[in-house]
Amino acid sequence: MKTLLILGAGKEQVPAITRAKSKGIYTVVLDMNPQAEGLKYADEYHIISTRDKKSLIDFVKNCDGKIDGVITIASDIPHMVSKVAEEIGVKHIPIEAACLTVDKLKMKEVLKKAGINVPPFRKINSLNDLKKFINEYAYPVVIKPVDNSGARGVLRLTEAVDLTWALNESKSNSRSGDVMVEKFLEGNQISTEGIMYEDEFYITGFADRNYEMLEKFSPNIIENGGDSPTLLSQDAKKLVNSEFEKAVRALDINWGPGKGDMIYSNGRAYVVEIAARLSGGNFCYDHVPLGTGVDIVDAYIDMAVGNSINTDCFKPKFQRGVAQRYFFPGIGKIKSISGLDKVKNMKNIVKVDFFIKEGDLIEKQSNHTTRVGYVIAVGKDKNEAVKFAEEAVKSVEFTFE
Repeated sequence: MKTLLILGAGKEQVPAITRAKSKGIYTVVLDMNPQAEGLKYADEYHIISTRDKKSLIDFVKNCDGKIDGVITIASDIPHMVSKVAEEIGVKHIPIEAACLTVDKLKMKEVLKKAGINVPPFRKINSLNDLKKFINEYAYPVVIKPVDNSGARGVLRLTEAVDLTWALNESKSNSRSGDVMVEKFLEGNQISTEGIMYEDEFYITGFADRNYEMLEKFSPNIIENGGDSPTLLSQDAKKLVNSEFEKAVRALDINWGPGKGDMIYSNGRAYVVEIAARLSGGNFCYDHVPLGTGVDIVDAYIDMAVGNSINTDCFKPKFQRGVAQRYFFPGIGKIKSISGLDKVKNMKNIVKVDFFIKEGDLIEKQSNHTTRVGYVIAVGKDKNEAVKFAEEAVKSVEFTFE
């Protein structure tokens, strides 16, 4: 029996744990939270922070038995995965590549040097730096921490936003204190995902991101799910995929997963960010399999432990509409939630989940981690899936004390 080390045991790592176990692979799971949901599914678990390099290395050095592979999904720690994997001598994304993707500024610098289309950007150290950039490129712009995820501290700045507040807010969400600014490009925002195997990059995920609530949550940038198949033309999709693959190769992700946040604007494809990991937000383990039958998590697990891969697994088996929408009920202490049973019984709703319960206090939604729940719907096409997802959201009622 092969053994897979999985870094992280949160809700979004559960699919990796359960898929590995279903394949007869022994799962060893690490997480600093003793209440993490995934721990109950693991064959073996240990309470260790997945960001504590020394503790991770000490663990694998003293681990009983052979570890055949190391992965995470939906957690922005590819550099930790690579460092642990190198320590035990198993397949991994190059450490330098993984480290580049968790520093958005360095990532953009490498991409720009390689000739990849990226929005104009700059590191900022002061309010004056921010004002200079705005004077040069005009509103709107985006300020963000160079080293965080989940849209924490990511703000879309317009004339109505206090720049001093925005700079401090973004810095407070940066682990290093470093922030950057980039031009906000109008256009179609796309989630892409793929995996590098034997020098071939297989793009398995492509969906339209939904930012219909951009003004409501301004200046915070909060995505309200996403839909597939894309509305883009085949030619536009090819441009996006081409720029995505060029970016992955420029960062030297020569094995394993790559995730892209892309924009199609004025006939050109741009890279916003590349992650050296599989995506969160249900994309890799729910959305893509439901829409195309491609299970990239399953394939990644096999790659990590050294099992053989039939590359047909990366090819779509079918195409149907998928739409995900989040619940944004308001702010306050929840008195009751009604309509959930109705939604669970809706024919085209395949998944509904909440991160809160009655009695919980909902605070202002400021990033993706503060969303309170979601539904995923399927349909014969994108429009039908969106219709079912939006009907489901409207069917749930929250009352507050």
